[in-house]
Amino acid sequence: MILVVDDNAWNRETLVKLLMEKGIQVVSAENGMKALELIGNNKFSLVLLDAKMPKFNGVEVLKKARISFTPLELPIIMMTARGEAKDIIAALELGANDYITKPIDFPIAFARIQTHLLLNKSFREIEELKQNLGDKNEKLETANRRLNRDLEAAAAIQQAQLPDDLPTFPGVNFAWIFEPHEKLAGDMLHVFPIGTNKVGFFVLDVSGHGAPAALLSVTVSRHITGLQGEAGNKLLEKPQKILASLNQKFTMDNMGDNFFTIAYCVLDLTTLELIYCLAGHPGMIYLPKGSNPTVLDKPAIPIGLFDDSVYSEERLQLHDGDRLVLYSDGIIEAVDPEKQSFGKENLKNSLHKSSDAKLPKSFKQVMKDVKDWCKPDRPTDDLTILGIEINKNK
Repeated sequence: MILVVDDNAWNRETLVKLLMEKGIQVVSAENGMKALELIGNNKFSLVLLDAKMPKFNGVEVLKKARISFTPLELPIIMMTARGEAKDIIAALELGANDYITKPIDFPIAFARIQTHLLLNKSFREIEELKQNLGDKNEKLETANRRLNRDLEAAAAIQQAQLPDDLPTFPGVNFAWIFEPHEKLAGDMLHVFPIGTNKVGFFVLDVSGHGAPAALLSVTVSRHITGLQGEAGNKLLEKPQKILASLNQKFTMDNMGDNFFTIAYCVLDLTTLELIYCLAGHPGMIYLPKGSNPTVLDKPAIPIGLFDDSVYSEERLQLHDGDRLVLYSDGIIEAVDPEKQSFGKENLKNSLHKSSDAKLPKSFKQVMKDVKDWCKPDRPTDDLTILGIEINKNK
């Protein structure tokens, strides 16, 4: 059963109707106080909660609900207007599972709703199994099968967060490869416009594996891209400030003792000046046209470890024909049968020897080289590559 909370009667009734047509039992509330009353007296599988409501808004309802229910016990998806970055950030920090923007694209919203319903169903089943150990074997097998299906659904949602259709920019080409080690990955990447003449892009890698790392990677990615807008762009275009902001918002205390590394870049499409900042992430590979590649290492503390970590910006002037490659440590830490790491030198060589090929083909060659290095085993971590090429002739 789902609870829909919205003070706008038309929005509320429309969403209720669409969900009921999908065979879902729905209860609605027109304000925050009524929502809290219903949450306290019913067992809901999910709450769709409007962020903007008079007197007692959605963020306040979320905060109250999280006192009694964890995100696994009661998934809450916030409904916000486009550009309301502050509401999105506040909701994610207080334990919202996800958000959808208005006007609502129902097919996309329903896909997210289904995923959280499936995960909540698996959680409830597993909790029930803990209390009924007598027939645990048969039920655990059933729950595991369902959990695997749910993980596959969650993996599909995670995949949907990747830039499937890369934004196009005149004279600048992007390409990426993302291969999770398991169904869910702790890596994430994104490319997004900042205003009219800049583009931001990043690769991040959450410590650990499995669902916790995957959920955190998606949360951080959505937090960053959710800042897009007139006010948020001023933060997004300054790598040093965005990393400092992330370090304050995502601490190990609220990330379940996880932390993450990130390489964050901003390219001025007019001047081709690149500003970048690293937080514990492997140094990017710079391939200037006609010259040997170099590693842009800049040691810094990963996000979430210490409140007073300091991050500094670096600048790089790009030119026609240059390439820049970001990657996760799964690439360079892949080991051969003698436990020797693939390393940055092999990565540079692989990128250099395939530099005449287009970016996607070059990255496929890198992945082949990494996997060949590990044979007869396979890499033991997520493999992620994101690259940019300056091509002013096209």
